[in-house]
Amino acid sequence: MAIPEFHRQMDQVKIDLLKMGGLVEEAIDDVMRSLLSKDADLARKIINGDRRIDALENEIEERCLKLLATRQPVAVDLRFLTSAIKISHYLERMGDQCVNVAERSLDLIPLDPMECPETLVEMGQVAQEMTRNCLEGFVHLDVPAAQEVCCRDEDLDNLNRQLLEEMITWMMDERRLIKRGVELILAGRHLERIGDEATNISEQVIYLVKGKVIRHPDLQPNRTNPCLGREAANF
Repeated sequence: MAIPEFHRQMDQVKIDLLKMGGLVEEAIDDVMRSLLSKDADLARKIINGDRRIDALENEIEERCLKLLATRQPVAVDLRFLTSAIKISHYLERMGDQCVNVAERSLDLIPLDPMECPETLVEMGQVAQEMTRNCLEGFVHLDVPAAQEVCCRDEDLDNLNRQLLEEMITWMMDERRLIKRGVELILAGRHLERIGDEATNISEQVIYLVKGKVIRHPDLQPNRTNPCLGREAANF
């Protein structure tokens, strides 16, 4: 009787993680629409909705710790529970970054109306794709999908640098745009951080499936680049 209950609890952890991921995906979509449409109500909805994401993180962590303490799982089950705790933490931080972008959106609304930079729009699209793909990788235990998310992080980093250069040029040309430029730079930084957390989740997926840690490659001299289309990685 204990074994079915254990697996029921494990399934609930997975369900809660996917629910949490769905809320984060929705928040990213909403915050980009808020930036583009200057929708203050939508920005406030994102800020208020972060409590649901925080609550789910607490529930997942408590459930996982209880299972670790009372069931003493091993092998794949142990990796799943430890990964679930980390993934819930990464998702919660993604929710926090959405709140940060929503706050930037609110700050931008009263300023002189300007088009949202295309680079920032593209960053939002990449962040959304990375979030969706890292969650799909988790659901299907898809290592190649997780590797692809890790590679997209470099694209998002490059876009963030491009946005910074554009905004600096923009602000140098016209001083009245400095406040807006700073807010947009911060929004880009928050989106870049969302990509970082999606990469962290993908690294946990690879650990869950393969039992191998790929974080901090500079500390693992024999580890090749996990990105698809580059050096073949031995996972």
